[in-house]
Amino acid sequence: MQPSKPPSLRRERIGIIVLCASAAVAMSPAVGGGARDRSTALAAELAARGITAAPGDVVWVDPPRGAFSPLGMRSRAVARGAVRGEPTDLYLVDTRLSPEGVLLDVSGVHNLTETSGADESRPVLRGDTLAYITRPLIEAASPTVHVLDLDGQRVPASADWTAIERIQHALTNWQATGRLRGIGRRTFAIDPAPIDETGPGEPGEGEPDGGSRPPANAGDVAIALEDDTAVVVRASGREARLPLHGVDAPLPPWIRAESFEVARPGNLVTWAVDRVRLVIGDAAMQTVKAVAFTALDFVLRNKEAVTGDTGAEDIASDLGQSTLDPPVRQAPIDPEIGWPPSPLEPWVTPALPGEGQWNPQGGDAFVRKLEGLPPAFMTTFIRADRSRKATRVYIALWDPRQVELHMMAGTVEPKGATGEAGPGLIPRTPEVMKRVVAASNAGFQAMHGEFGMMADGVVYLPPKPYAATVAVRRDGSTVFGTWSEDETIPDWMLSFRQNMTVMVQDEKWNPFGRTWWGGTPPGWADKTHTVRTGICLTRERFVAYFYGADVSPEALARAMIQARCAYGIALDMNAGHSGLEFYQVAPGGALPPLGRPLQGEWEAEGEVSGLSGYRFRGRRLIRGMGLMNFPRYIRREARDFFYMTLRHLLPGPALATRAAPAEAGEGVWRTQGLPQHGFPYALATTEIRPDPARPDVRLRVLKVDPRTVLAAPLSEPASAPPAGTGAIVAVLADGAAAPGAGQGELSSIWHSAGAFSASPTSPVRGAVRIATGHASSARAVAALGVNDEDGMLIYVERAAAAPSGAPDPALSPDASAPPAAPVDPRDARLLQDFLAGLGCSSRIYLHRPLAVALGGDTDLSGAAVHPPSGPRAVRLTRAEAPGAGRMFESTPIVPHSVWYPLQQKRVRYFKKPKKEESADGDH
Repeated sequence: MQPSKPPSLRRERIGIIVLCASAAVAMSPAVGGGARDRSTALAAELAARGITAAPGDVVWVDPPRGAFSPLGMRSRAVARGAVRGEPTDLYLVDTRLSPEGVLLDVSGVHNLTETSGADESRPVLRGDTLAYITRPLIEAASPTVHVLDLDGQRVPASADWTAIERIQHALTNWQATGRLRGIGRRTFAIDPAPIDETGPGEPGEGEPDGGSRPPANAGDVAIALEDDTAVVVRASGREARLPLHGVDAPLPPWIRAESFEVARPGNLVTWAVDRVRLVIGDAAMQTVKAVAFTALDFVLRNKEAVTGDTGAEDIASDLGQSTLDPPVRQAPIDPEIGWPPSPLEPWVTPALPGEGQWNPQGGDAFVRKLEGLPPAFMTTFIRADRSRKATRVYIALWDPRQVELHMMAGTVEPKGATGEAGPGLIPRTPEVMKRVVAASNAGFQAMHGEFGMMADGVVYLPPKPYAATVAVRRDGSTVFGTWSEDETIPDWMLSFRQNMTVMVQDEKWNPFGRTWWGGTPPGWADKTHTVRTGICLTRERFVAYFYGADVSPEALARAMIQARCAYGIALDMNAGHSGLEFYQVAPGGALPPLGRPLQGEWEAEGEVSGLSGYRFRGRRLIRGMGLMNFPRYIRREARDFFYMTLRHLLPGPALATRAAPAEAGEGVWRTQGLPQHGFPYALATTEIRPDPARPDVRLRVLKVDPRTVLAAPLSEPASAPPAGTGAIVAVLADGAAAPGAGQGELSSIWHSAGAFSASPTSPVRGAVRIATGHASSARAVAALGVNDEDGMLIYVERAAAAPSGAPDPALSPDASAPPAAPVDPRDARLLQDFLAGLGCSSRIYLHRPLAVALGGDTDLSGAAVHPPSGPRAVRLTRAEAPGAGRMFESTPIVPHSVWYPLQQKRVRYFKKPKKEESADGDH
C-alpha cells in the first residue's frame, strides 16, 4: 500500500492540469476575426451570418468563468442587430468562450423578436431577466415593453394539458429557441399620455372619451430593471413599477398587459406541419400539401364517377341525421324585419332535400336567442361543384342587426409587426360571456402574406392596399370592403382583419385576377380541394360564414355567389385550423336542460376558465368538422379568431306579474303597432300589476333603445340627419321642478352618442336633456331609469294618473306647482322597487308624469293626443342602428401589376423572391 500524497501536492497537480487545459482552450482557434474582445468578435461573427450588430449592442448573460471553469464553457449573449437594412431585432446567441473570455464558437442564433414594423432597443439585463422596448415604425401602434425570462417558460402544473401536448410544446420551444423550456415572456403596451379633456371640444366620431388619441411617443419610453421582481417604466412624465411575476397585479390605466398564459398547441397533424414547414420552408411544404391534395382529389373524383355519389349520406351524417329530412316549407320572411331571407337557389341539380333552405339555430340547449325575436342564426348547405356533386359547402348566416362581430388576436398569431401578441381569449366578464353565441377561425397566418389586423384598437399588423377587409365600426357595425392605397386607419374603425384580395364582389368571382388562394406553391394551377372557409356580406346585408371540407377556390366562390354575396372574403384553410362553433354560456345551473347525453364528437360542456361559476355548452357547425382542440374558441387560443355576441335589442324578456290571476299579455313587451320606422325596434310598451296586495294598481311602462333614436329639443327645426330617417318615434315633455327650497336634489336623464345617462349636469357637450326629476322617490307619480346592463331607458307611470297627453300644469310657467291630487306613498315606493328590480341603478323620480306622444300623436294607453309642447319638449327621431354594410366603395379594381407589389411589402416571414414575378403569376 503506497502512502497517500499530501493535500498540498494534490492541489498543485490539479492546478497544473487545469492550467494546461486552459492553455489548450486558449490556443483553440477563435472566431470573429480573432478579436480579443468577445463583443467585437461576436459582432463580426454575426456580420458573417448577415446580421449587422454593433459591439455595444451585445449583452452577455453568462460572463467568462475564469481559469478554473470547465473547458469551453457555454455562454449566452443577446445582440441587437438587423438583416439587410430591415428593422432591428434581438438575437439570442449560444457561444463557447475560453476561460479568458475569448469567443471560440457560435453554435446557435435565435431571433427572439421578429418584428417587421418596429425597432428593438438595446436590452437591459439582471440575472436571467432581460427587458427591452419595441419602438413601432407603423402608424397607430403603441410602444411595448417586453420582459424575458431566459431561464425558461413554464406551463402551469394545473393546466389541463395532456402529456402529448406538453411534449409538443417543449419541441416547439426547442425549435424556436434551442431550449425545451423555451423563454418566458411578458409584454406591456404603453398607451398615449392623457389628453386634457376639461376644455371645450366635440367628441370625435365614435370616440366616447372626447377625441382620438395619437400613439405614445416611442422615444419617450425608458425602462430599468429595479431588481428581480419588477421593471420600472417611464413614459411622458409618468412612472410605473410593474411586477415581473403574478397574474392579478394591478396596473396603471396607461399600461395594458398581454396575457402570459400559454395557449394549447394544435393537434398532432397541424402541429407537425408547422414544425416541418420551419425546417424545409414554406414553398416546399406547399408542394407536399399540393401533391397530397391532388392525389386525394383524384381518388374522390373517380369514386364519385363510379358510384354516382351525390353526397346525401355524408351530408346527413354531418347534420346529425341518419338520412336527409324531407323538405319542409321554410318560415316566411317577416315583412317588418326582412328575416329570414329567401332560400338559396341550388347550383347542382337535382337538388337534395333541404338544400338551400334556411334552418333556424337558436332557442335550444346550444344556441341562445333574443327574447321576442326570431333566431339570429340560420344554417343550410349547398353543393357548389357540378363536376363533383358530393362537394358541399355549409353556411351559417346571421342577422348583424342582432349579432355583433368581434375580432380577437391569438397569443401567437398573427405574429405582430410590433411584437405585441393578443389575449387569445374572449373577455371573461359576465356582460360578454352571457351574450356569446358563436366563434370561428379568421385569416391566414402572418407568414402567408402578413395581412393586416387590428383588434379593439390595437394594431397587430398594418393594413395592406387592395386587401379584402372585414371591419368593425366603433358603433358595433360590421363592414366589408377593399382597402385603398391609403394605409391610414380611419378613426371610426375599431377592428379589422384582412386576407388576400376579394374573392366575390357584387356576386362576381375574383375581380382582381388572383391566381393563388393558398394550398399550392407559386406557379401551380390552384385547383386544390381541401378545407376552405370564407365570410361575406350578402345582398340583403346579412353576414355569412362558409365551410367546405373538400372544395376548390372556385367552388367556395360559387357557394358565395349562390348565397347572394355582395362582398366575399376567403378565410383560413385546411382541416384542424378552420371551423365554427356555437355556444351558450350561463351561470352554473342556468343552462337549459339537454335531456339526453352529449354527443362527444361534436358537442361539449364544461366550466368557463377564468370566470368562476359559469358554464358553457358548445356545438360544432357540423358533426364532421375537424376543428382541433374542440371546444376551441371558448378557451385561450394561439391563433386569431372571430367571435359573435348577441346585441341588446327590444323587446326583451317579459316582466313577471305578481298580481293574481295574471291577465292575458300582462308584462309582455309590445312592439307591433308602434312607430318603429325600421328594425331593430326603437320602442316597446307593456302594462303590469306589480303589487299583489293591490291588484287594481297598474303601471304603464315604456322602454326606448338609445341606439335607435336621435334626440333634439322640439324647438329645433326637424331635419333628416345622415344617420337616421328623420321619422318621429316619440315626443316627450316634462315639467321639472325648478331648484328651490324643499325641492331636494335634482338630476336629469340625457341622451348622447347612442346612450342614455343620468347626471345633474350635461355629461358631454351636445347631450340632450330628456327629463329632470328628483333623486328621492317621495311624492313620485312617475319615474325614469337607465338599465345598467343594456342601457335601455325605462319610463314608468301609474295607469290611473292623468292621461299622458292631457294638458299638464307641470308645463305651465309655474313649474313648481304641486300635484293635482295627493300622492299615495305606497305608489312612490312601488316605482322605486320596480325600477330597481329591472336593474336600473340610475333613476330619477317625477312629481308629474311625462307628456308622452308616440309617433307624435298617441299616448301610452293608445289614445290619440295632441303633440306635447313647451320649452322642455324633446323629439326622438329614428336613427340607423348598428348592422352591416360596405366600406371603401371608391377603391378601384386594379390589375395584378398594381396590387401585387404593394401587398408584397414589409413581408419578412418567408424569403423574398429573387426577381419580380410576371403579371400572370402570384405568390
